[in-house]
Amino acid sequence: MGGSPPKGGSPSMLLIGRYNPKHHYMPTPEKLKAPFLPGAFYHLVCKSVDGILLFYQEKDHEVYLERFKKFLGDFVSTWSYSLLSNHTHYICKIKSVESITVFLEILPEKEKTKSMLQWERQKSNLDLFDEMLERQMNRFLVSYANYLNNKYERRGSVFQSPFKRLQINGEEYLQQAVIYVHANVQKHGVISDYKEHFHSSFNNIMKDDSYYADVNNVLDFFKGKEQFLKIHEEQVAYFYSRGWPSSK
Repeated sequence: MGGSPPKGGSPSMLLIGRYNPKHHYMPTPEKLKAPFLPGAFYHLVCKSVDGILLFYQEKDHEVYLERFKKFLGDFVSTWSYSLLSNHTHYICKIKSVESITVFLEILPEKEKTKSMLQWERQKSNLDLFDEMLERQMNRFLVSYANYLNNKYERRGSVFQSPFKRLQINGEEYLQQAVIYVHANVQKHGVISDYKEHFHSSFNNIMKDDSYYADVNNVLDFFKGKEQFLKIHEEQVAYFYSRGWPSSK
């Protein structure tokens, strides 16, 4: 990963088989634009345009994580993430209506977006809830794109649009999704052991570092750290002994 900055310009096969990224100008399948719902889990995938690098220096990873936390931290809890050179993965749980309501009640009016104000007036409207979450996600992507363009004196789009989000249904699927995201860097052949990738939540969870990830709930879900590691090793070994499922 890295490169020169730009100048001027039995585990189920279901989860991995869902992803077949098209070129950025192709229509995004509806199943990859799932509406955001309170309390639901999602796999969020943000890919760069034409495979351009998203990260050139260590500082860039930190900025990406901080911007995500700034714009999404009061709306989602992060269960898993991994930052690769030209795309990122997040497994997130949307927070409850009650939790988001409390946040918006203390947020100054001048800092609220139009979508926030609309949802506050009609909290039972799920379409408005979805629009509010999508708006926050797009604010985050624009913020990081501006950072990257300004820092490296480039112009143009950074991320494919729209970002992809797939709803996760069921505990088995959620378990696979968390592990898939952590092991994604190994799947792509970037490194030989996903545990050595320091731009993912795997090591945060192993170190009980909850700043960027919801460590307590993740470990509760996996029944403790020992099981968390054991199930990761078993599932990754399973996929490598049989070959990673095709994305076609």
